[in-house]
Amino acid sequence: MNRPVNPGKPRLVSGAPADTQRPRLGELLRDRGLIHEDHIQYALQEQKITRERIGEVLIRCGFVSQYDVATVVAGQEGLEYLDVSRVVPEEEALRLFSLDLCVIHDFLPLRVAGSEVHVVTANTDLDQLHQVVARHSGLEPVIALGETTRIKAAIQHFYYFLDNPVEELLRREITDLSIDDDQLHTLDSLLTNMFRLAVKYRATDIHIRPMPQSVNVAFRIDGILRPMFSLVRSLTRIISTIKIRANMDIAEQRLPQDGGFSARILDNDYDVRVSTTVSPSGENVVLRILPRSIGPLLFEQLGFLEEDVARLQEMFSHPHGMILLTGPTGSGKTTTLFAGVRGQDLLGKNVLTVENPIEYKLPLIRQTEVNEKAGYTFASAIRHFLRHDPDIILVGEIRDGETAQTAITAAETGHLVLSTLHTNDAFGSIPRLHSLGVTSPMLADSLVGVVSQRLLRRICDNCKESYHPDQAELQFLRGHAVDTLWRGQGCDTCLGTGYFGRTPVYEILRINKELTAAIAQGDRVEVLRDLAAQTGFEDMFANAVKKISTGITSVSEVRRVLGAG
Repeated sequence: MNRPVNPGKPRLVSGAPADTQRPRLGELLRDRGLIHEDHIQYALQEQKITRERIGEVLIRCGFVSQYDVATVVAGQEGLEYLDVSRVVPEEEALRLFSLDLCVIHDFLPLRVAGSEVHVVTANTDLDQLHQVVARHSGLEPVIALGETTRIKAAIQHFYYFLDNPVEELLRREITDLSIDDDQLHTLDSLLTNMFRLAVKYRATDIHIRPMPQSVNVAFRIDGILRPMFSLVRSLTRIISTIKIRANMDIAEQRLPQDGGFSARILDNDYDVRVSTTVSPSGENVVLRILPRSIGPLLFEQLGFLEEDVARLQEMFSHPHGMILLTGPTGSGKTTTLFAGVRGQDLLGKNVLTVENPIEYKLPLIRQTEVNEKAGYTFASAIRHFLRHDPDIILVGEIRDGETAQTAITAAETGHLVLSTLHTNDAFGSIPRLHSLGVTSPMLADSLVGVVSQRLLRRICDNCKESYHPDQAELQFLRGHAVDTLWRGQGCDTCLGTGYFGRTPVYEILRINKELTAAIAQGDRVEVLRDLAAQTGFEDMFANAVKKISTGITSVSEVRRVLGAG
């Protein structure tokens, strides 16, 4: 478990009114440079209509995130901020309190350490919370602060699985269905529990793979496909159950199909994308699980190093031109792109997007979705956007010549265009755009920067251990001086893998005058690399070494993702 640092007792607040005791939340956020006075005034206008708290309005409008609020309040109170997505509470701590108590007072128990109980909360009435936790546990509370939505979801999540061993429920259900020769029972409950297990293990995809004598079910967890359980061959009918939910043709079993549906799992809403393909043993099905409640994160939350966050913010604040995120499918390109949008002054800029589909929602930007049957494509959307006085245009993906040239034209005419591209590294974006018909002068005139990235698994904090590198590992590090390496031993928290969660490994190519001139005259990629290196460009491997040396990830994980070098 990612154990919170002991911040000591919280600074208790007296009964005096909050506005005479300490600054208001809006003032704290303003003083930190996260918002300015216009944002506060806009929020006050909204507040008159909605009757929300000022912090709720600022978050809903996308001016600040719950992370901003939690870290600012934590700093004000002298407490630690804790990322709830990276913790797994101990059962002993959970059983000290009831679900209802945790919901009412908005806190999640984490662990017991001697005479102390560690909890994380979004409740700013720390005096009352301290009394409640101490009274019900008989232990001294050690309090950390986190984000409201994540804490509420985590409370429901961990208490549900505390009292509902979904693995055992699935095992019994599979056994009962295996002997249901007359098929009297539907598979809806089996599918529901399969989704619950996927959510418990943080799976992004469910793979249902018919074999000659069975049906294998696998989850993709932290980017790795893990077989979870098998079904008897007769339960291939679960594929028909899924196809009906996804509004797909159950009679068609010769051609691939795509569909989707919405699901509510543990009081959270998800979009489920379904895709089938045909194999000799039957239809393979992949279900991608997308939570609706997660908004765009900030660069620092995603795992970008502190020295690179400022570089990215400066790049995304450029008034016009094109910024590209590159990498393979599933490498977090869209997530990083929206972190860049999230850092903009959304009150003072008109931001329009065309996506396929919409993954993150921000209230103050205008988001649209591709509809190819109706003729609404990436390219046609850009042309239409130009009549809407945009400051920023976000294009979900550049994958054809028409989209590429339309996007470049928009960037040349005074707009900031953000998009993604499938290339192996930052420099590969230049020949890729050339292949789509973009000329060297047009590209040189428009390109602001390129970020290329992959995702690495993070070493599990609960079973992390240090060791000295062997000769093969030192050779892999290419002369980088690293005395200590880290690895995960494997524990219940990380399902024995030694990894929990993921972090980006990336390279940031900022286009300067020298590179612009070289691109304009069509210089080879090797020449561009040399010019970039002269100005401090670090490739993806150098970034990976930093994450290895600081114990974020391991040599074996970097080798898996980036290759042998």
